[in-house]
Amino acid sequence: MKKFNAKLLLFGEYGLMVGAMALAVPFSRFKGSLEFASEMAPENFKNSQLELDRFVSYFHHHQLNVNMNFPLRLEEIKKDLERGMYFNSDIPLQYGVGSSAALCAAIYEHYGNYQLDLKEVKDKKNLLSVLKNDFSVMEAYFHGQSSGFDPLVSFINRPVLLGSKQMDLPPAELKTPGYSVYLLDTEVKSPTAPLVRLFLDKMKNKSFEARFQNEFLPANDLAIQSLLTGETPELFKQLNVLSAFQAEHLQEMIPAHFRHVVNDMLVSGIPVKLLGSGGGGFLLAFVPEGATLTTKVRSLKVF
Repeated sequence: MKKFNAKLLLFGEYGLMVGAMALAVPFSRFKGSLEFASEMAPENFKNSQLELDRFVSYFHHHQLNVNMNFPLRLEEIKKDLERGMYFNSDIPLQYGVGSSAALCAAIYEHYGNYQLDLKEVKDKKNLLSVLKNDFSVMEAYFHGQSSGFDPLVSFINRPVLLGSKQMDLPPAELKTPGYSVYLLDTEVKSPTAPLVRLFLDKMKNKSFEARFQNEFLPANDLAIQSLLTGETPELFKQLNVLSAFQAEHLQEMIPAHFRHVVNDMLVSGIPVKLLGSGGGGFLLAFVPEGATLTTKVRSLKVF
């Protein structure tokens, strides 16, 4: 069956929950697909089957298909699970690179009724929003709350820019003049839902909310605009704001053993920011030409 890439939320972490811009890209280093078990199936394929079975039961029990533009064929999924279907993926779990997003995209591709209603799909206005809504319903099972943005990126396999009123498709290949982007491995897994709850609790504090609205969100939006227009100096100016804000006000989202790495890199001119909800997994490092990453940290180049 079709493989779906991991995704990277370059900008918009937490901000997209309150109307900020967000930019996400597919990441082909990791991917996953629905398959049927064979002698070559990994040992943990039964865990994947169990999770899929729970997903179907949850969807059925809460009658979530009524919230879908294109409902899922749940009985067909159950029959295929009985035949040995599972999600074969090398996307790291709880690492911020979209393991649940790729799974939702795969389920929707093979069991979403949009496949049966192609004319209706073509007649839908703003199809990206329609798909995003369906993915929001699906991925909420994994995170408690979801924008649906991440599965959309995996599904269409294109960078997606989410604005306050609409979504757009930037160029498939983003240009990064004068710098490179790396993933830094914190070597710690972290679930999303508890961190989302923590952020929502923080937003109840008027002082934090004001600083987030007045400092973080403008820097987030300006960073996205600068990246897309190739204005590297302005991009790094805003990245420094984001990195410093997260180090001071969202430090719970940065593993304790990694905070000194973030601070040291920021001092050396390499801003580091959260990738998605943080808490562990990967962090994003923006490395100017001529600068070097510390060899003490495992890293993967994005572009």
